[in-house]
Amino acid sequence: MERQGMVIADSPLDKDAASSVAQSDVAYSQLVARIRLVLTVSAVLVAVLDHPGPERANLTALLVLSVYAALCAAVYLFPRCQPRWSRGKLRHRLDVAVSVAVVAAVGPAEIFPLVFLLFAIVVASLRYGLAEGVRVTIATVFLYYLAAIVTLPDVTPARLLLRAAVLLAFGRVIAQLGEMHILAARRQALLREMNQVANPRFGIDRSMTAALERVRAFFLADSCLLLLDDHDSGAHALRTVRACGPALAAADPIDPALARAMLPAPHTQVLLYMRPWCRWGALGGCALGHGGARAAWAPHDPARLRQLADLLGATAFISAPVSFGRGKGRIYVAARTRHLGRGDALFLARIAEQGLRAIDRIDLLDRIASDAAGLERKKIALDLHDTAIQSYIGLQLGLVALCRKAAPSNPLAADLDKLVSMAADVIAQLRDEARRACGAAPAGDTMFLAALRRQAARAQATYGVKVRIDAGANVALGDRLGAEVLQIVREGISNICRHTEATKASVALRCSGTMLRIDIINPHGAHAPPAFQPRSLSERASALGGAACVRQDGANGTIVSVEIPL
Repeated sequence: MERQGMVIADSPLDKDAASSVAQSDVAYSQLVARIRLVLTVSAVLVAVLDHPGPERANLTALLVLSVYAALCAAVYLFPRCQPRWSRGKLRHRLDVAVSVAVVAAVGPAEIFPLVFLLFAIVVASLRYGLAEGVRVTIATVFLYYLAAIVTLPDVTPARLLLRAAVLLAFGRVIAQLGEMHILAARRQALLREMNQVANPRFGIDRSMTAALERVRAFFLADSCLLLLDDHDSGAHALRTVRACGPALAAADPIDPALARAMLPAPHTQVLLYMRPWCRWGALGGCALGHGGARAAWAPHDPARLRQLADLLGATAFISAPVSFGRGKGRIYVAARTRHLGRGDALFLARIAEQGLRAIDRIDLLDRIASDAAGLERKKIALDLHDTAIQSYIGLQLGLVALCRKAAPSNPLAADLDKLVSMAADVIAQLRDEARRACGAAPAGDTMFLAALRRQAARAQATYGVKVRIDAGANVALGDRLGAEVLQIVREGISNICRHTEATKASVALRCSGTMLRIDIINPHGAHAPPAFQPRSLSERASALGGAACVRQDGANGTIVSVEIPL
């Protein structure tokens, strides 16, 4: 079922995040506990003081209600010592089970049991949405009908069926309202997260990838694509984020013909396509566009959207126009299931209009900062050449002259040759740094891993320390973060070579969720070193929003851990 409003959508939702937020609200939980206590105590009083009919109340049901009322009072009075049954879905499901005792004790003819049952449906729906609300509604109606037949065999079945039907209808409506409540909370949370983009120090690629992944996960889709054109060159670039894909999705240039196929006219419309159930009819399918002067849903070219769905490999997709900087394009959310609706498409347009603006501002600031940094790097490279490199060249020439004066039988000849070699390596490294400062950062993670291995080989050749590089398969850093991590690893290896007697070390890089962890490990022998904190590594990690710490493992090793949020 589809609706045109932006608040209602028909996509399945992941209720875990929304329900955890709801349960963490102490005031809301206390209010629910208070209402539950009032209803349970009222049920006991009605069963004792206002029981219908000449016979006495069911003593077993009354005992169950009394025990449950005592438990509800304990939960309300001592919220910090809540038992397991008062947390999660077990809470309202237990309310449904206790409703049998309410019907048995009070009687199905009274309005009070229906109020108690509706309360359980409301709590389940507002916390967990449509699916849980419907399950609780069906269980409530079944138990209500069963308890009434067992406890009161003389009751008219038609009256019970009428009450059950009314309860079922009200429960379904309440569950839908709970779905809308959770959906609105999730949409607000998504827009808030879109404004809290990834660390801008790491460039536009990581920020855009994080934003597209949030959109894909929100709609429970298989992929999310962003197609943008370059206003100056007219070229098109496509960025694709898939489920369980890499943490960094770069913008790849695409053929102009493919770009035209993915930009159907009119370019300002919001699109919704759902493939029909069968090829010979339109049952269950739709091809709609929203926008323009009428600002309403209207039929769109089904053949064109069907071709686009085949291109995306999807059964259904939604799309909205995007204006990003000086470029324009479209954002697509594609799925192999049929759960996307009109509300989803309109909310995607809202995301494209509001949620991506923060990334657009970061892109602009990134270009300004890159230009300023480029000029500053050139100045630093010139200063580096005029000061450090020239000085090391002079030192190297002096060492070479000293080696020529020393006879081959001189016991210091080998050490002097080693010093000359080390000076040559330092000069080459400084020249590499100067060239890299003048030019652009190396592209790709392959260049990053190659630089790490070169640093490890240099440590072994110069200091005799064998360094093992262990980079996880999911480590995708990009240019900026890769350059920062390379400096951190280089500093860590240098500390091991200069300040320890270790002959081997290892560097492990792992990405878990939104955190990059770097472990630099070296054995310290039988005696652990005194507690210390590497100042340079800590300052670099702090500049990236992370932290560095030192700990000792159980295998006589020292571990310097650096964590950087992504």
